[in-house]
Amino acid sequence: MSRKNFLEESEILNQNGRMRVKTLWTLLSISILVFLILDCGGQIQEKPIAGCERISGTPGPEDLDLIRDISTVIVSSHERRNGLKDIGALFEVSLQDTNQKLEAKKIETNYPENFRPHGISYAKVKGVDTLAVISHTLVDENPHTIEIFERSKAGKWTHTKTLSDPTLTSPNDIFMNEAGEIFASNDNGTSNAFRKYWDMIIRSARADIAYYDGKTFQALDVPVMLGNGIYIRKKGNAELLYRSVFAEKAIRVYQVDRTAGKINLKYLESIAIGAGPDNILEDENGILWLAAHDSTYKFIRHVMNKTNLAPTRVFKINPENKEVTEVYANEGAEISAGSTGLVFKNKLLISQVFEDFLLVCPRP
Repeated sequence: MSRKNFLEESEILNQNGRMRVKTLWTLLSISILVFLILDCGGQIQEKPIAGCERISGTPGPEDLDLIRDISTVIVSSHERRNGLKDIGALFEVSLQDTNQKLEAKKIETNYPENFRPHGISYAKVKGVDTLAVISHTLVDENPHTIEIFERSKAGKWTHTKTLSDPTLTSPNDIFMNEAGEIFASNDNGTSNAFRKYWDMIIRSARADIAYYDGKTFQALDVPVMLGNGIYIRKKGNAELLYRSVFAEKAIRVYQVDRTAGKINLKYLESIAIGAGPDNILEDENGILWLAAHDSTYKFIRHVMNKTNLAPTRVFKINPENKEVTEVYANEGAEISAGSTGLVFKNKLLISQVFEDFLLVCPRP
């Protein structure tokens, strides 16, 4: 074969290869589009709360947690548009005097490199105010980490530790208890974008929970499709783990079994929400509160352009009788893609995934 013929044939092979890749991605895009259209959602019945106001200055305040002792909300903030290039931070909102105008103040601390916070959890671990924060570093070696911060008696937060492990495949939300144990809910079984899309297409349940006992990690072998919020509450001597499963529009409930010094989760039931549930928190009366996304299609459109509105719905769940009550619903004009509902004293704070404000409303 002449050099000319060889080059011509090589170019044909390259073109065929590119066509195959292009065809594959076209089919993949069509499949994803079909998946989204199946969950495009219709018009929701709005349920407003009069007197809501914005707390501005927190880009992408996706998750919240509460330090009750000092009446302070911690906010996880990260600008998620712009290709995730921006670095995030933590903010504080004091609720000591809820009659005053609330403000978000950035926590000044020694943030780790590549800090892009997502789910957060507060606990007083061995008497020390402690935060566990999921961070998406975008670094090949450890793309996802859990960053630990501790608060001194003087009120100064300090980053003290970085945790990483292969079981953190795509962590979304996190729960930490007073013993320092951490439960991280993955929303996918991989960080690989192609495999994530493929799992959605074939509806593969690969999103597990990663458990950290203070020394080592393990997977708890309860995979779902699109895991999300996670919370553990005690009922007598029992521990119940609540996990949002976006694809099922439900909360799964597990009993935490600590037999023989090992952690196992026993599935008990699912609580239907009717929308894709996000983060879960508990109020002073033991009622669970969560935000939920009504439409995957509208959420994705909002990801692409902030002018595309995405509904926000907030629910409360009575864990004793499993009664689910919707307390707030908005098509997105007041707040789009709400992700957390936190209740304290006379206020309801609603966070969101992308825009730069929290919504604070009178407690419903």
